[in-house]
Amino acid sequence: ASAAKLIALPGGNVLVAGDESLSVIGPDRQPLGMSKRASAVTAWTWIDTDSYERLLLADEEGELSLVVLQYADSKGQQQVQDLFVERLGNTAVASSLTYLDAGCVYVGSHCGDQMLVRLHTQPLPRSVVEGANRRALHMWDETAESAKILAFPLGDADNVESQTQPNTFVETLELHENLAPLVDMCVVGIGESNNRTADTMTTESEAHEESGSASGGVEDCRSAGTQPGGNYGSVVSCSGMHNTPGLRVVRNGIGIEQLFSVDISGLLGLWSLTVAQPASCDSRAMDIDTDDARLVLLVLSLVDRTLLLGWREPSGEQVDVAEVALSGWRLGEPTLAAGLASGRRHVVQATSSAIVLIDSVGWTVQAEWVPGEIGLSAISAVSVSGDQVAAAIDGRTIVYLEVRQGALACVGHRQLDNVVSCIDVHSWHGVAGPATHVAVGMWSVNDVCLLALPDLVTAAPALSLRMPQGLALSASAIGLASTGQDSLPRSVLMCTLGNTPYLLAGLGDGRLHQFALSVDADGVSVREHKSIALGSGPLGLTPFVNHGSLNVFASSDHSAVLFADKHQTAHSDARISGSSSSRISKLMYANVDVLGIKRMAPIDSLGLPMSMCLAVGSQMWIGLADPVQRLHIRSFALPRWATPHRIAHSSTQGVYAVATIHSLDTGGSLTSTARESAVWERFALIERNVQHQAISSKSLYNMIAATPPAEVGRFTIMDSQGMDVLASALLLTYEMPESLCAASLRCLQRPIPNADATAEAQEAPASLANSSHSGNLGENDSMAQMLSGVFVLGTSIVPPGEDDARSGRIIICAWDATQRHMRIMCTFEVVGAVYALVPFRGMLLAATNGQLMLLGWQRRAVGAKANYTTKVCDSVMFMEDPDYELVLLCSQQTQITALSISVSGDYIIVGDIMSSASLYRYEEYVIPASSGNRGSLQQSGSEAALAGQIRHRLVPVARDYSGVWTTAVASVPPPLAQNTARLYPNVIDAETGFLARQNATSYERAFRGALQERFVVADAYNNIIRMARAEDRAAGDGSGVDSERLYVEGRWHLGDMVNVVRQGSLVMDIPDPEFPGFVRPVLVYGTLHGAIGVIASVEDGRLGRVLDRLQINMAHLIPTPGLWDYGQWRGYSSDQRTSQAFGFLDGDLIEQFLDLSPETQQLVFSGGSTLLPSEAVAEAEHQMKSEFWASFSRVEAEGDVAVFSQMAVSDIGQREDVSLDYVVRLVESLTRLH
Repeated sequence: ASAAKLIALPGGNVLVAGDESLSVIGPDRQPLGMSKRASAVTAWTWIDTDSYERLLLADEEGELSLVVLQYADSKGQQQVQDLFVERLGNTAVASSLTYLDAGCVYVGSHCGDQMLVRLHTQPLPRSVVEGANRRALHMWDETAESAKILAFPLGDADNVESQTQPNTFVETLELHENLAPLVDMCVVGIGESNNRTADTMTTESEAHEESGSASGGVEDCRSAGTQPGGNYGSVVSCSGMHNTPGLRVVRNGIGIEQLFSVDISGLLGLWSLTVAQPASCDSRAMDIDTDDARLVLLVLSLVDRTLLLGWREPSGEQVDVAEVALSGWRLGEPTLAAGLASGRRHVVQATSSAIVLIDSVGWTVQAEWVPGEIGLSAISAVSVSGDQVAAAIDGRTIVYLEVRQGALACVGHRQLDNVVSCIDVHSWHGVAGPATHVAVGMWSVNDVCLLALPDLVTAAPALSLRMPQGLALSASAIGLASTGQDSLPRSVLMCTLGNTPYLLAGLGDGRLHQFALSVDADGVSVREHKSIALGSGPLGLTPFVNHGSLNVFASSDHSAVLFADKHQTAHSDARISGSSSSRISKLMYANVDVLGIKRMAPIDSLGLPMSMCLAVGSQMWIGLADPVQRLHIRSFALPRWATPHRIAHSSTQGVYAVATIHSLDTGGSLTSTARESAVWERFALIERNVQHQAISSKSLYNMIAATPPAEVGRFTIMDSQGMDVLASALLLTYEMPESLCAASLRCLQRPIPNADATAEAQEAPASLANSSHSGNLGENDSMAQMLSGVFVLGTSIVPPGEDDARSGRIIICAWDATQRHMRIMCTFEVVGAVYALVPFRGMLLAATNGQLMLLGWQRRAVGAKANYTTKVCDSVMFMEDPDYELVLLCSQQTQITALSISVSGDYIIVGDIMSSASLYRYEEYVIPASSGNRGSLQQSGSEAALAGQIRHRLVPVARDYSGVWTTAVASVPPPLAQNTARLYPNVIDAETGFLARQNATSYERAFRGALQERFVVADAYNNIIRMARAEDRAAGDGSGVDSERLYVEGRWHLGDMVNVVRQGSLVMDIPDPEFPGFVRPVLVYGTLHGAIGVIASVEDGRLGRVLDRLQINMAHLIPTPGLWDYGQWRGYSSDQRTSQAFGFLDGDLIEQFLDLSPETQQLVFSGGSTLLPSEAVAEAEHQMKSEFWASFSRVEAEGDVAVFSQMAVSDIGQREDVSLDYVVRLVESLTRLH
């Protein structure tokens, strides 16, 4: 047996942990050993390092064992006399173990979540561990139907394990999410993964318990991602392996879980009030009992009335929401505002006719104020905050009221020159003190006035600050740039986020203006003014508290939550020690995963903590919100030893497709007897049904018994909302899934030979005459629907005794939501493994070993019949399409083995396992008729018959001739049209900060084209390479540009192997008005060790230079952890070459600039002590650049064109004519990209 671990023992002895035994060896002693369960040891740790008597071992099957060593004195030394092994329980397969104290152990795992566990001396009750074990299998055996279609009957497997499983001594205390190893992932747009939009919501009032992507390829990037917004949402990854596999849903933003919903038309506003209800109060005026201490009221303002809903607290396990009829309320008219006053003893209701103070004990009217008291008629806008009420009367008059001893006192009023659109009287001090100002938004002008209380005089006449371009600030009002009626203010809010008072103004076009203020005894002044577009509809602002922190909910068509950077706020005092003023708290934005939220009100409830009331479309929701943070991870466990391998999502069907690989030779699976009776019998069933041939069960059994498969592949359709299994089927024996994608196939007409054109035309329906161009999917509407959301699975078949796959299959299937079954529509056999699949112009691209294939969904030949329909199992049907089949349209030989594909327009980039990347172009051509002239093509009889018809071909265009072991490729979307002129400087010289291997003319001709194809290539040495195609017009003009060569624009060492790159983003692309669309997130990548990263496109040459200079200054002036050389770490390194990193910006390093103190920021900005006198800057910097690059003799191979954007340390302000504040704002905008 092999030795997995060597562990030192006292007295010069060594404990050898092997796969099947434990042995103690040492000098002057006989070896001592014992057998153990056959499994390799992966990690170990001592429990007691003083006596070395107890040792924890973890093996590759996730079992945790305790080794007890007994010592005895022998020749004056402690020698191990005996050892025992006791099984403790199961954890994730451990990569490291650390014993903390009091029986607590931290389990670090590369195969699953990190765990904090506690070891017990007595076995845990079965009820403690059964819940976790059953949750892992819940979604796979919830129904009898799904249990029948599993690779083996999980119910039987669970019974076998439950009967033989010994007691466990391990209790799980905490789980820390881990995405490793991340094998595949798909980016699902917001609203697609849960279908929670305003148009597709469920109307049931009940409480609930708790885009397609191609594996190995990326779809066409030209149609998406080129406009602000793009494809953003959540990432669903295939993570984990061995005994803890699962799917992880990673979402950047706030998720809301719907608990209750009711259809309410005409909902204008809503508020939530929690009032005290002593047992002695009069409850006769209510429809519900009020014996409890609290009553939660939901005030819903409708078009013509006010509706009250409520429930009692404490309410037990279930909250019953019912309509409430209370006296004192004006229910016959809509409510403009509602709030609590006098410490929850009174309720303030404001309508267009009056402001009413209601006693919350007896629900009687305590006081009432009407506009007639000051000679006015109607109330138009109201804000209530505690005992303070501010209202706009007849549009122009502001009235300030206070609740004093159970009465409403009019403290002051003032008439304005413009009509009021919104008003707010919240305090910057929160509950610590009353409001000192009223914020008023104007209809006719884009102004927000600040009026001081109680006299309502204009605050801060000396408000002066240089505002961003297009914004204005007058002495008496904060100006919002006027761009039309929709840009007028609709809501204002005064609040303190972090340590900074803010005035927020939401406009009708979804834009948010945020003013960072300085509020002191001298008045109010504006410190900073920013504007950002959160949506396209009117923006409502509501403050709420989430986990002890104040946040702001911005409701719109794309809602978001505003919060202060907690890290910055926590370290603010430490960073700015000695400063005269505090730093402005940076605001962060988190997207909300529910679309179309019109209003929001936080609910103060004991039974529903952290809940909120939402107006979504024509419904009212009660939901639970996630903690306000940037990243949320939700795990869905799979059965043990069922490793997820590929995943795709269909937005049209609202389902996921998951390809898994099940291990059959582990101790966590069935026993050998159960495996033979369950698994092998099911193999025979599936193969007979899918291949349509009578296979002898005995012969199949003998074949598998001779070489039993260690793994089996399975294809599963899962619901996108709860990850419940809808249908599942096994693959063939020795067949494994390799690639998977969601596609929409376009029905193509079969080429019609001229001789048979008349007969074929009569056979074909008239509606399909031009389907190859019009996109008509045929006469059968149900078929057209299925083709719009089909899944395509690529497989490999490796028979026993073979090392490589000699054959594979492409399987097309679809989920029929009406019949509730998965339909296998077509199987297409290929030579070799299908490593990558990508939808392409209604067709399908497939990479099979060394061949690139283009396949189409084409009409069958006349007289060709489909195979018969058969039922594989309860929810899987094999039913070939009677009219269409998958055919090979054309193919092209690649280099060695094509592993990944990406598409950009008509261009296809192919990543090879050893030969880097190659570029191909798709072309349609017409077969010419042979004219018999010299040079004409010699045509065969079949070609002559097809003359004049459109055919397809893949043409090699360019390739990278360096030997790169690629792991993933992805197309970079083209820049926005408005950024094309800003990409590159017109002249390349020392001033620009760029150095090129060849002259400027060659550079411009090779890289100037705005629509040229660019690609990102990841290799097996943890590097990322950016490549580009030279323009066709650059070839043959004497410039030295080789059009058959892919040129390298950047190389960068990531430090982790990239397994998958997908187009999309985790956040909504919200253009910053100061940097509109200049830096756009375009790609998301996943790595072997579970990291998810964002690649953003910098589409402004000047901003790129500023960030590059900042990156160099940070790398040279700021110490790195461990004082390692940053340039050497990020430098490109492989088995063939080594070079300095170039062409990439390190976002993690640049964003650390915001964590520095103002003094250190100034040091980095100015270049520190390396700054030379201004008159010698240009010449000295050019010399430093030359010396810097001269130290790297193997920067690039001769002939490569590269942009060396790396520069020496420089004064950023002097070299780029920017200020420190400008750089800070630029870096802050980068933090919103992820």
